[in-house]
Amino acid sequence: MGKADAAVKIWLNDNERFADLFNGAMFHGEQIILPDELEDLDRETDILVTDKQGKRRGMQRHRDLVKRWRRKIDLAVLACESQDRIHYAMPVRGMFQDGLFYTDQIRSLWRQHQRKETNNGQPETGEHSFVPAKHLTPEEYLSRFRKTDKIYPILNLIFYYDLKEWDGAVELYDMFRLSPELREEKLLRQYIPNYRINLVDAGNVEFPERFHSDLQQIFGMLKYRNEKEKLQSYMLKNREYFENVDVDTYQAMREFLRSERQLKSIRNSKGKEERIDMCKALEDLYHDGLEKGKKEGIKEGIKEGIKEGERSGMKALVETCRDLGVPKETAVSQLIVRFAMEKEDAWESVNRYW
Repeated sequence: MGKADAAVKIWLNDNERFADLFNGAMFHGEQIILPDELEDLDRETDILVTDKQGKRRGMQRHRDLVKRWRRKIDLAVLACESQDRIHYAMPVRGMFQDGLFYTDQIRSLWRQHQRKETNNGQPETGEHSFVPAKHLTPEEYLSRFRKTDKIYPILNLIFYYDLKEWDGAVELYDMFRLSPELREEKLLRQYIPNYRINLVDAGNVEFPERFHSDLQQIFGMLKYRNEKEKLQSYMLKNREYFENVDVDTYQAMREFLRSERQLKSIRNSKGKEERIDMCKALEDLYHDGLEKGKKEGIKEGIKEGIKEGERSGMKALVETCRDLGVPKETAVSQLIVRFAMEKEDAWESVNRYW
């Protein structure tokens, strides 16, 4: 796990923030999940699978954040995957993770039953006691799962925070090579189960007011992370929060803004935990993140970090060279000089706008 990913996970792991993330994303802001109802769980799922030849192999999956949601009884398991890049096969990945989790629960239940059966050589009694093998139906023994057994549902959420808007699949159907016009596809959809991911695209949250923790301020801020003036205006409007953020929030914000710069000093608030004035830190962090985003954008051919004005300037330069009868090579040279572009990217722009 890299430092960037670790900073975001540490920030999200706070129970108040974690509960608010699920409530805002899935329950329209209604306070269904309460912070004091959450308990940390083991993030590793490790199972053995036996194939048709009888060979056993291990399958392991590490989840980013996993918590048990319980009141008087366990209600569900909540899992959050932190993504700093788009994963175009995320629905299949999510199905695989959930399948491992459910398989692990079934295996754990079976082991509990076995332990109860062999306790001092006598089976336990009671509602949840193990039924000895001779009392199992063939179907239960085959399933390694009793008819009366129950497992807990898992609610999985994808927290995506890269600069680029998510353009990947959000459900299994999006990944199929099928045409919506075909009658056969409509028939297939009736019988092929779909799987949909619960996605939070941090920079494009439509209703930040549905969140009641500082997620509201952060999601509101991220809408403007490529527009300095609007970003400054938003932070000043929410000065009370941004002038006094904790260190975990500051580290996460550095990743959201794609900044590698560290503050030279951290202000201490009268013996309490260290706090940071993000309004003062914004200038350095913004420019650092903009430059980093610009380089990444050019490298990927996406130009995420380049302002709309610069793109318009590139187009105007290429079109002017074309109208004046200037060779393409000259236009390429001008783009390299004026916009600090790589030669390959400059040629791409010339061919696009010529």
